[in-house]
Amino acid sequence: MLLALNWFVDGYVNKDLSARLRKGFTSTTSLVFISFFVLHVVGLLWTSPEGMAWGMDLARILFPVVVFSVILSGSERLTQKELRTILLFGAWSVVASTVICFIGFVPSGDGYREFSIFISHIRLSLLLCFAIVVFFNYRARSWIMVAQTIASLWVLYVINRLGSIQGFMILFVLGGLLLWRLLGRIQPLLRYTIRFVLIAVPLCVLVWVGSTVTKSFSLPDPVAMGAGEYTAGGEAYTYDATNPQKENGAYVWSYIAWAELDRTWKTRSRLGLADMDSSGHILYGTLFRYLSSKGLHKDSIAITGLAASEIEAIERGVTNTGNESKLEQRFSEVVMELGQYKAYGNADGHSVAMRLEFWKAGSAIAKANWLTGVGTGDTQVAFDEYYEATNSTLAEEWRLRAHNEYLTLLISFGVLGLLWTLFSWWWPAYVTGAWRDPLFIAWAVIFGISCLTDDTIETQAGATFFALYYAVLVFAAPERSSSRIEP
Repeated sequence: MLLALNWFVDGYVNKDLSARLRKGFTSTTSLVFISFFVLHVVGLLWTSPEGMAWGMDLARILFPVVVFSVILSGSERLTQKELRTILLFGAWSVVASTVICFIGFVPSGDGYREFSIFISHIRLSLLLCFAIVVFFNYRARSWIMVAQTIASLWVLYVINRLGSIQGFMILFVLGGLLLWRLLGRIQPLLRYTIRFVLIAVPLCVLVWVGSTVTKSFSLPDPVAMGAGEYTAGGEAYTYDATNPQKENGAYVWSYIAWAELDRTWKTRSRLGLADMDSSGHILYGTLFRYLSSKGLHKDSIAITGLAASEIEAIERGVTNTGNESKLEQRFSEVVMELGQYKAYGNADGHSVAMRLEFWKAGSAIAKANWLTGVGTGDTQVAFDEYYEATNSTLAEEWRLRAHNEYLTLLISFGVLGLLWTLFSWWWPAYVTGAWRDPLFIAWAVIFGISCLTDDTIETQAGATFFALYYAVLVFAAPERSSSRIEP
């Protein structure tokens, strides 16, 4: 709003406001990009009264698409120095915000979500990834390069602190694309060998991830879970052979002596086994995972042997004694989620498992409304009706939308709307030559990957990240020497 006000006042003072408006609203590339916003307004025509409030709010959220497009396409293009200054200010501001997050963060269990105190930790990880790209692109000399290197290392630490698997996946893809591009300068045999490795490594990682997840589905042998065995105090161990959950390779729901645990735990903690830990999980589940990570049985001897600091850690929600990074912890958490989902079909509160439910529901809705969609505001209405009709196992608080921007657009506007949206994103960048700009390519990769697991543009932070950087890199960046060129 401040940018728009400044633009109008500046145009009035310089007596070129009409020329600016004419340029901003007659630029073909700008109009095609703005048509994405117009599609959401038109989609209100077949939105039901129940969904109209959400549809109007989404149009408000997406209004920066119009503001940034008109202002930046209706203004003189930036110089290289101006673009560099703007993008570096953006990158450094993200770094500064994470320092403030670090200072103001109050731990609550693992707390990777609460670490980002200003916006969603998912949106923050996107900004952090682009900050690294900007620092790398505008490499300087002397102390500035040192500062940017330190800032980049800090960004990597913060992405790890956020447990952002998506963030590291984005950086991995960007690194692979950069290396692929640089290999064009070396002799063919070495170039093709390295490129083969670049393709093979991700495939091997996918195979390993698939194998790890598959192993998490395997059910235990009762004999290995304490069947027929007794504690030192004479209590028979119980177990749950239908639960595949593991911690450091040990089955969590094995060798359990409930009476001994309850009696001994009361002497060590102010919380009961059925109370919630600081992360909002039932404490006995956290306790069982922690003891399993140490290879201990769940009995009085194990509880007695815990240090006071370990009791406090369990109360905070710490589930593993290993020196895992936050990223490793998050990966282990995802594997556990998928194992539980496979065993019991319960996805409540587990972000990855719930997305599988969201995508299943979204696919069914899209199939039923494939031509024109349900309208701008009726996505949640359609999901609610699907959950009710299919007796979804998701609790009401978790009955959310698709968490996949491409699927959401397909549900809202049908096949034609999705295709037009993708065209409105691609064509202006193609015509202006932005597809030859490494900065735009990197930003497009970041945004494109984020849309696979989130409704990125349905939040104000996500919509602004999308509209601002697209408009800056496509409409405001210095003129390319030749626009119409193959990507």
